Amino acid sequence: MTILSKPHELQSCQTFHPWAKTCSSSASQIWIAVFLAGLKLYAPLFLVPALIFKRKRTLPEILRSSVFLGTYAGVFSGAICLIRRILGRDLKSMAAISGFFAGLLSILIEKKSRRSELALYCLNQAIEVVWKMAAARKLVPLFKNGEVLVYMIASSILLYFYQNEPDSLRSNMNGLLKFFVGKN
Repeated sequence: MTILSKPHELQSCQTFHPWAKTCSSSASQIWIAVFLAGLKLYAPLFLVPALIFKRKRTLPEILRSSVFLGTYAGVFSGAICLIRRILGRDLKSMAAISGFFAGLLSILIEKKSRRSELALYCLNQAIEVVWKMAAARKLVPLFKNGEVLVYMIASSILLYFYQNEPDSLRSNMNGLLKFFVGKN
């Protein structure tokens, strides 16, 4: 790594987070903001099923998932600054590397039973980002309202498994589909 031995001008991280003087205060402010947003997101997401299915221990689940989101965002932000300082330059792959470490650390916070669901969600987000990047480079076509097509395909796959292989779905997914779609 000869770049570290040569003098170089690295743009200040404050350009990326002008609201905070240091990278660590920026990462912690992001953590708090995303944690609070996570509470707003997860409270109804966990409370409605808890009321319908009379589940208990909802508050720890809400807090755990909110901490997961906050940790992901805070570590992602902090990792970008850390990588910039270590390497002394910016990389095109910096966001991917930071996302990998953020995902790795934050996924350990969630219950093992939720990790596969979160992995699928992250996979969906990654596919969307890659598709949009490829479309911006004119490697693939960009469909108007393409997310509707993706939703239809995902729903079709889910309903196929509900109809033909219900044992392959988690019991709470079967219960939710039974509630909205009806008995198999």
